[in-house]
Amino acid sequence: MDEVAVTLERRCQGFRFSVRRGGKEVARAFLYVLGNDLHEEPFGLMEDVYVDPHLRGKSIGSSLVVKLIEKARSLGCYKLIATSRRIRVSVHRLYIDLGFKEYGKEFRMNLKQSA
Repeated sequence: MDEVAVTLERRCQGFRFSVRRGGKEVARAFLYVLGNDLHEEPFGLMEDVYVDPHLRGKSIGSSLVVKLIEKARSLGCYKLIATSRRIRVSVHRLYIDLGFKEYGKEFRMNLKQSA
């Protein structure tokens, strides 16, 4: 059997974006910037975008994602990936309005029972 080598990859960074109102966090998103051997430039993964349900539809999420996109661009990312559950149609519209295109298919394996 072939030997599989594992090395620690240092071409990755994570950034947390948040919006606070009245001392309380009302929105957040994460940008993970990763490198691979296919491209010289890194790519970004946008994850865990959340806006307080009472404040949705007030452009908070749009502003947050725009800031995240700007950061990804400033870091030289050649692409930004956003994932979303199929039932989140309003989020899909937001992403399309911001310039994302539906592309590919996501596969997932839950490694813990509670996930």
